[in-house]
This record gives sequence, structure tokens and C-alpha cells, in this order.
Amino acid sequence: MADPAVRSGAEGDSADGPRFSYRQIWLIGFGFLGVQLAFTTYNAFLPLMYREFFDSRAAIGLLMGTDNLIGLLLIPVIGAWSDRVNSRLGRRLPFVAVALPIAALTFFTIPFATVALWTLILTEIAFTASMHAYRGPVISLMPDHTPPERRSTANGIVNLMGGLGTLLSFGVLALLYDIDPRLTFGVGAVVLLLTLVIVWHAADRHPPYIDHSEVASKNPIQDAVEGVRVLLQRPNRGQLLILAAMLTYFIGYAGLDAMFPIYGVETLGLTEGRAAFILTTFAGSFLAFALLAGLIGTKAGKVPAMLLGLALLPVLFLAAIPVRSPVVIGVIFVAGGFGWALVNVQAMPLIADLGGRDRVGFYVGLYYIFTMTGQMVGPFVLGSAMDLLGNEGMFVAGAAAFAGGLALLQAGSRRLGKDPEELAREARLAEVDEAPHDRLR
Repeated sequence: MADPAVRSGAEGDSADGPRFSYRQIWLIGFGFLGVQLAFTTYNAFLPLMYREFFDSRAAIGLLMGTDNLIGLLLIPVIGAWSDRVNSRLGRRLPFVAVALPIAALTFFTIPFATVALWTLILTEIAFTASMHAYRGPVISLMPDHTPPERRSTANGIVNLMGGLGTLLSFGVLALLYDIDPRLTFGVGAVVLLLTLVIVWHAADRHPPYIDHSEVASKNPIQDAVEGVRVLLQRPNRGQLLILAAMLTYFIGYAGLDAMFPIYGVETLGLTEGRAAFILTTFAGSFLAFALLAGLIGTKAGKVPAMLLGLALLPVLFLAAIPVRSPVVIGVIFVAGGFGWALVNVQAMPLIADLGGRDRVGFYVGLYYIFTMTGQMVGPFVLGSAMDLLGNEGMFVAGAAAFAGGLALLQAGSRRLGKDPEELAREARLAEVDEAPHDRLR
């Protein structure tokens, strides 16, 4: 793969910097398509599989979260490690090449593992661990290939691809589930392997917006621990609050994603496949608005766009409480998909901007450790609300989670003082002044 500094015909070329290609971002986005397709399918159908073993919704939600614990331990270590690897394949691709085939194999195995509770749990642990080892590095490829000022738009493309993966899960794999669950997970595994091939050929081995110099430390665990220690210091409290906001609002999103199929079956009277299929309206809306949300973030700023989305989502969740029509729920989910696009398209670039050129993988790892903690807790929180308040408690708890994320993001952005994109741009200019040829290495 040619170095982007000499790539011809790329969009966004400039005379004084590396070339940038939106086409390349589209192709790298297939990695996120695979991530979203696999996790969406996993979150939609594993609760239904667990119903064969448990009656309690809270117990199902707890199991849907605890199998991510290994992944949560891996995320910051893998992120820091990928910042330090300096192989002929670059920093990220070695992790992609090893972890994704394992993820595809274990994903394929899930429906066969339902013969016993312990085999299902072990298979899920293997799947989530391999996906988390792959997820951070493949998402870090976007900021590695994109200047900070274009990351909202580029992430709009990546999230559009992720939304397509979600849409394929709900619109195709969900319908296959009613025929045979093995078809759902088998087709999904094949798609995962295809995304590996596309990303492998699309990504540069040494992209331009990451530092390729040798580093003194080779211990990823030590780097991760030191990075977390620095984050907890008072001057970085704004960054910590922003990450806490992302954890909080992901409780609402992940809880809905995991528990709505049960709500659809028991409250709306749908089949299992149709209950998951109705979430297509949310995913389709996100897909349709992802690029627009990226452009809004580029124009208005990442934080203002996220605040707008977080103000809209609690209103929609509360409005859905008395609704019993699947069609009306679908309309509400269309508006919800737009709100979620405003939030989620900006989030990862916001965090990546804080990582500069040499800590992108670590900060993307932090993004995932906080958001995946929210995803781990979300099904249990919303499932507990369903146990206490009835199935409508899912919407009450979800609205509270998004409102909490709004408050924390406001507090974090005030504490930070300056927009992270501006901080990243200043750091990049300082690096250019000190080492003008570093970006072309």
C-alpha cells in the first residue's frame, strides 16, 4: 500500500501536508460495519437465548454485561500496546489480523453452544475478548488516516458504515433467526471475514497522522496504568467527566438494544425476529443521518452537536412509554436514530483529538473502556427497571441515563476550557514546527 503522502488522486490534497482520501475512509469503515453487525446481533439474540435458562430480566441483563469484563481489561492494554508496536504492518493491523478470525469463529459457534449454560457463557467470553482485541485498533485506523479538523465528517462515514452493519443485522440476520439461528450467526461470521479482507487492503501500513517513531517503553500494561493515573489527576478532570458522560449515556443505548426484543415480544406482541426487526427503524435512521451529523459536528463543533442529541433522546424515550403500536414506536425510533447520530458520530473523534499523534490508540481504548462499561451495566440497569416498574421501566431508565450523560458532558466541556479539536490542532502545529519531516516518516 502506497504511503498517503504520495497517493495520487486523493481528496483533500494540500501542498504542505500528507494527502487525505475519503475513499480510503469508506473502505476502512468496513471494519466498523463488521463490529456493529456482530455486536448488534449478539445483543439482540443472546437475551432470547438466555430466557431458556433464566426467568429474571435482571439476571439476563447481568449476564449480558459480565461477559464483557475480560474485554474491559483488554481494551486499555491493547490500545496502549497498539501505540507502541512498530512492525512492518504498522501499529494496528497486527491486532486486526490475529483477533478478527478468532472472533468470526466464536461468533459462528454461539448457536451451537446453547446446549448448556456453561458452554454458552464460555463461547461468549471468547467472542467478546477477541472482538475487543480487534475493535480498538480497527477504529483507531480512522484518526490515524485523518487530520483532526476532518474527523467528525470522517467518523460520520465510519458510523454510516457501522449503521449499515446494524441495519444488516436487524434487517437480514434477524429475519434469518426465525428460520434457523445457525443461519444468522453463520452468515454474520462470513461477513466478518470479508471485512477483514477489505480493511487489510485499504489501510496504510504507516498512515500519516500518527507518530511512527520508536518509543522507549515496550510494556503495554505499564503504559496503560500510567495513562489512567495521569487521567485521574486534577488537571485532566474535564477529560474524565467527558468519558463519564459517554459511559452514562451508553447505559441507555445498550439497555434499549439488549432489552427491547423482550419488550417487543411481551408488551407489543411481536415474534422474536420481528421484535428485533423493529429496531431497524432506529438503525436505519442512524444510517441515514450519520453523514449529516458529521457535517453538523464539523460546522457547529463536536460538543454542541452531542448536547443537542442528548437533549432530544430523553424526551423521545418518555414519549414512548404509553405507546403500544409498533408503527408509532418505529416513528419514535426514527427520531431517536437522528439524536443518536448527533451524539455518537462526534464521540470517538472528540476523544481521539485528546490523544494527539502518539496516544490515539490509548485514548480510543479509554473511549471503549468507558462506553463498554456503560454497555455492560446498561442491560442490567434497564432490566432491573423492567422488573421493578414493569416493562415500561426500560424507557424511564433509558431517559434518565441520557439526561445524566447530558449533564456530565456539559460539566466536562466547561472544565476542559478549550475545544479538544483546537487542542489537537495546536499540538499538531507544534510538532510540525519542531520536526517538519516527522509526519512523512
